[in-house]
Amino acid sequence: MDKIFKNIKNNMNQTVLKDIDFNEKNKKKVRQIIENRKKKRFPLKPTFHFLLPLGATCLLFLGVGYFTLSEFGILSKDNKTSYLNNTSDNVLRTSENEASLIKPPLLEESYEDMTKEEVFVKLLNTVDYFHTAAGKFETYDLYSDDSDSTTITEYKISIKNKIGGYEKITDLFDEKLMGSKEGVQEISYMNGDIWIKSHDTKTYFVSDYQQAPTQEALTLEEALSISIKDIYKSDNGFREGSPIGRSGISLFPYELASIYLRNMSLWDIEKQNEELLGHNTIVLNGKIDDQVKSRFNMKGTTETFRFWVDKDTGILIKYETYDADGELTSYLHPELLEVNSEINPQEFVPNLDGFKPHIKKDFLQVDPREEEIELVDQADGVKEDRDAVLQLLRKDLPFLYEFTHPDLKLFSASYEKYKNFNHGYLTYNYKDEKGVVYVRAYHKDSIIRTSSDFNKEKEEPKESFTLNNIQWASYELNNPIGAHFIGYKGDYKYEVVSQTISLEETKDLLKSFIPTKQ
Repeated sequence: MDKIFKNIKNNMNQTVLKDIDFNEKNKKKVRQIIENRKKKRFPLKPTFHFLLPLGATCLLFLGVGYFTLSEFGILSKDNKTSYLNNTSDNVLRTSENEASLIKPPLLEESYEDMTKEEVFVKLLNTVDYFHTAAGKFETYDLYSDDSDSTTITEYKISIKNKIGGYEKITDLFDEKLMGSKEGVQEISYMNGDIWIKSHDTKTYFVSDYQQAPTQEALTLEEALSISIKDIYKSDNGFREGSPIGRSGISLFPYELASIYLRNMSLWDIEKQNEELLGHNTIVLNGKIDDQVKSRFNMKGTTETFRFWVDKDTGILIKYETYDADGELTSYLHPELLEVNSEINPQEFVPNLDGFKPHIKKDFLQVDPREEEIELVDQADGVKEDRDAVLQLLRKDLPFLYEFTHPDLKLFSASYEKYKNFNHGYLTYNYKDEKGVVYVRAYHKDSIIRTSSDFNKEKEEPKESFTLNNIQWASYELNNPIGAHFIGYKGDYKYEVVSQTISLEETKDLLKSFIPTKQ
């Protein structure tokens, strides 16, 4: 979809994300927001959300405490932050001309009957049918492991002439589990700059961005020619959107439409005209293909879906999925949607009062040889893809170890190479998101990628011990709470890092860290 995000994930992993500490719950939100929804927009856990376009890595909340674009490799922090301080008087201001209202042409509601093909094509090309949009909606997802998530998204965006946007993402948490009721992130972009504000850390990041080039309208045949396994690849060929992709779930639902509507025999037009928030919509109702449910790890009982599509623009105003009993398993419920309304570009300029610029930690020094590290394959969220990467690791890394503890579930797998050395990365969820465990295995003489998951400030070693033929040293982490175990077995090195899991608990889990069965 958005070509500006084609390499965002790797860029961020190599630069800004390696300095950021955030828990797995927030990372999932980010992946959901961004990578798994739309890998090229910004990206967590697979679900219907995963299917809906990320425009943003997610940016990132990653609160996925969250995003950071401070050093994309294209940003000079010194000159980017010099005019962005914490007083409202000195926040970047637009010129008088830029601050004038954006006044797009008025849209008239359409009541013409549409065919299935026509509504499908409109969903694939929404960018052609509106200039500005402002709205607010709530999304909910129930996952296959019975966990769930709820997020509120508020946004304003202009995609023609004066281009810019603002988005506020509020993730609602289980306070007992996460220690807080919500996590908030704000993203703004305008005039080639994009800002990400994390309310958890009271910091902001600023970077350059390039507007995605305008592409020709996508045909139904072109969309259906994209394999379902390639839907979220960065070069999938979908239309341009915006860099704040949470709102893209509704405004640019390209991937979602191509997945749920690709089997034309499984859905129908339920109603040609239904009023919703002052807009005339066409209502679609259908059965979810089994391969969609299995591939994207949806709640197993999910059977059907319903879309409310704005006839004028193709914007997906509302959606719901249901189990066999008609109970909701996911939804996007809108509270407000204004299309082609007047917008003041000044609303796209962030208020940085009380926020400080993100400062890179000195202890994370990047070896220039890291540029030679090659990403062979990576997957998180889609079980089928993740299992394929794991099988590749098992084949090529005879030194690989894996956790077998029943409280740990594999969430992601990654395979990297440095010259003739192979690196394996695994991430596990602990007790349904109570915590997370990161693992990497590699040759002790190899250059490895600098990563915030493993490059954390540690205290003095707690103890040394041997377990399952690995000689370990343990370190306690305080921010966030966790542990870092570094082990050696012959020429190979193993690192295990936990978040929100005590050192004692992590050591107990380490008993199940055993050699992979080849």
